[in-house]
Amino acid sequence: MEITTEIITQKFKEYDRLYFNRELPMPRIQLLKSFRTLGYFSCNKIIGRRRLKGQCLEVSCYYDWQEDALRDVIVHEMIHYYLAYKHIDNNISHGEEFQKMAQEMNDKYGLNVTVKVDTTNFKRTPSAPKLGYYLSWIF
Repeated sequence: MEITTEIITQKFKEYDRLYFNRELPMPRIQLLKSFRTLGYFSCNKIIGRRRLKGQCLEVSCYYDWQEDALRDVIVHEMIHYYLAYKHIDNNISHGEEFQKMAQEMNDKYGLNVTVKVDTTNFKRTPSAPKLGYYLSWIF
């Protein structure tokens, strides 16, 4: 599926309900025009208790996404968001807390949230240029 900001927004709402108990406020949603970075969560700074500023979730529109791969990338970024929102990991890293939460979600919900994704079998969108082999990062 070729993604749009509307699709990502709908998926964010669905996954927030399914996996995060509706705890995450809607961030700004953007498309990322990258073949290496599949997803990215950022916020300008963390201020006060459970308050973030400038939250943004981005997903690459380079690939023709399969439903499960798109879910795993969005949930990956939502884990970063959750950990920052709860002030568990203010550095938004792939450290111990991220890995622990990702593994718990993988086990509980049958997800496949990882730090790196092999994109050699991913199909590009029709407008994407042809590139060689890349191991993509999810941030």
